[in-house]
Amino acid sequence: MDKNTTITIDLAKEVFQIAVFNQAGKSKLNKSVSAKKLKEIVDQYPHAKIYMEACGSAHYWARLFQEQGHFVGLIPAQVVARYRQGNKNDKNDAIAIFEASKSEQVKLVAIRTLEQQDIALMHTLREGYKKARNQIANRIRGFAFEYGICFPVGIAKLKKQLPEVLEDAENSLTPLARKVLNSLQSQLTEINELYDESSKDIQVQSQNNAHCKRLQKVPGIGWLIASMLYAKLGQGDGFEKGRDVSAMLGLVPSHSGTGGKIKIGSITKKGDTYIRAQLVNGARAVVSKIRDKQDELSCWIRGLLGRKSFNTTVVAVANKLARVAFAILKSGEPYKPTFAK
Repeated sequence: MDKNTTITIDLAKEVFQIAVFNQAGKSKLNKSVSAKKLKEIVDQYPHAKIYMEACGSAHYWARLFQEQGHFVGLIPAQVVARYRQGNKNDKNDAIAIFEASKSEQVKLVAIRTLEQQDIALMHTLREGYKKARNQIANRIRGFAFEYGICFPVGIAKLKKQLPEVLEDAENSLTPLARKVLNSLQSQLTEINELYDESSKDIQVQSQNNAHCKRLQKVPGIGWLIASMLYAKLGQGDGFEKGRDVSAMLGLVPSHSGTGGKIKIGSITKKGDTYIRAQLVNGARAVVSKIRDKQDELSCWIRGLLGRKSFNTTVVAVANKLARVAFAILKSGEPYKPTFAK
């Protein structure tokens, strides 16, 4: 078969939409198939170019097709949506993926290795536990407030004071209210243990990974941020330069204009919210602790603080941390202060 054949796949759980295009861009096939039939069709076109949306299971299929000798490209779902014509359905989605694949401006998503997939999985699990823990804690606060009891903000303070409240026979809690709060206390303890366990698993993964260990030498990047950056960026193969990484994380200024006049706005906040938030937190810690340090990064931050607000400086440092991390992953070299220039 012609190696210039392009295959686009709209992924799903059971039924997949596969479209096949020849070198001239003419559609030869566009139909719904099962996973088994999908593999059979792909096998008919060795060394084809295969494009899919970067969604659930996309990295699994990408690794599978790569092993078979195909070129595989993952396109962000929001990009594919801009190329869709007509109503949203599987056939139109497969065509939209093909149209998006032809644009040189479209940035493909890097395909994760199994190691990266494992780390990303643990981060997702940890965030799920964190969300569930906060929901239970807020439920406890809400129920207790109905009986005139107000707990302070913070999980640690809540865990400390809740047993005292349940043992206090003088407060206004009824037997039923105590039963409910006691049950929620058990749930909070259980989910908090799972959260701590997942955090330890990520820390172990990060400490055992050479790439993550190098990233942890960067000010503001600990085991949590290092592991998520590696899970997202790998060795930086999916990016040409550090600014591409900053843009992907939404840490670059937005701009708009017409008639030759360009207006620069706040950061775009596009891309991965979780990593961006972690980087900003790490940057805030760095900016808060520069004091009289004389290393190049601290001097640069001190100069920014003289011209910009604290929060603007924090975002600028987060942008720089993303670029430094990319440089380290791409080069394989350890952190050097000169990376921060």
